[in-house]
Amino acid sequence: MKYVFNINDRAAKAIIKGEKKVEIRANTKGNNYGKYKENDIIEFHSDECGIFYAMVKVVNHYNTIEDLLTLEGTKYTLSSTNVFNEGVKSINSLSGYEKAIKESGVYAIHLEYLYSQDNVWEKLYNKARNVAQASNISNLVSAGSVSAAILTKNHHIYTGVCIDTACSLGMCAERNAISTMITNGEKEISKLVCVGANGNTILPCGACREALMQLDKGSKNIEIMLNYQEGKTITLKELIPNWWGDDRI
Repeated sequence: MKYVFNINDRAAKAIIKGEKKVEIRANTKGNNYGKYKENDIIEFHSDECGIFYAMVKVVNHYNTIEDLLTLEGTKYTLSSTNVFNEGVKSINSLSGYEKAIKESGVYAIHLEYLYSQDNVWEKLYNKARNVAQASNISNLVSAGSVSAAILTKNHHIYTGVCIDTACSLGMCAERNAISTMITNGEKEISKLVCVGANGNTILPCGACREALMQLDKGSKNIEIMLNYQEGKTITLKELIPNWWGDDRI
């Protein structure tokens, strides 16, 4: 499930920097934060930081803001101050919060920052590079000379490395990442980065292009990094024009 939050610039910057990892919310304006679950996605909107995404890790409910700050602490919950009493006063001053907290308590939503719209390619590239570790698994199997990272339409990132075998039953990095995505119940990809041994971005091979295209009707719109240094991208449809399966998928 995805939710949309408006957030002030100070708090937004703190989340992006990792200085704030808990969002405090009360059930105002018809919201029910008690229904939020692990792995839900929150799309934050900030004037200065634009749009960025975070994943819900856990949601804790408290009867009062004092209880919340006592058990959660102030370090990662407050962006304006680390002083307990000032934090209580600040939160209760928010429109409708004091009344809402008395009626239904308050929620501490633990977050994992994912990416911002303006740095998504950097995030994907770094994720791919981080798993690229060329190694010999055995005398007949090697892995990791090519790596890939995919971003799904549900804002999750999955990575994979190539596996090369003497019997030709290995797989490319892209298909390795795809298999992890499918194992996690997803099939729709929005972006893909594939990185070679020298750190340069490379394009999927013909077999991977075909596998990507067959996943979903919207796969033709997958953006693929063509040149990371220059910021150039290409769509899967451009790599497979006049694809044979358009009327079958």
